[in-house]
Amino acid sequence: MHEIPPGWDVTREGPSYHLASEIAFRDVNPDEYAGLFLTGGRAPEYLRHDHDLMRITRHFFETNMPVAVVIKGRRMATVPKFRFDVEVCGATFVNEGCVRDGNMVSGRTWHDNHLFMAEFMRMLKE
Repeated sequence: MHEIPPGWDVTREGPSYHLASEIAFRDVNPDEYAGLFLTGGRAPEYLRHDHDLMRITRHFFETNMPVAVVIKGRRMATVPKFRFDVEVCGATFVNEGCVRDGNMVSGRTWHDNHLFMAEFMRMLKE
């Protein structure tokens, strides 16, 4: 969990909640899913090296299925302090609560869930 305690100007990380996994990336058949949701936080730092997750992610872009969120060559929202990271990875930083770029939608933080998740649900219906 990331938070900015009162009086701090940087985030503090602490334990949050855990979700049990029911399937390993290696066992996922992406044809069985309507969309792909990639969370933020620290997980992408580690998950981006998983070959099976890369296979799954490529499938959703190749088939133009809804994705929340991968960035290269896209417009995307994130917190302003990560603008550099977004731009160095080949995306365009947008400081808005919901940014849709083709089959991809993004938001800045969990505070924007009500904005970008609503759009993601509309995309799944399409």
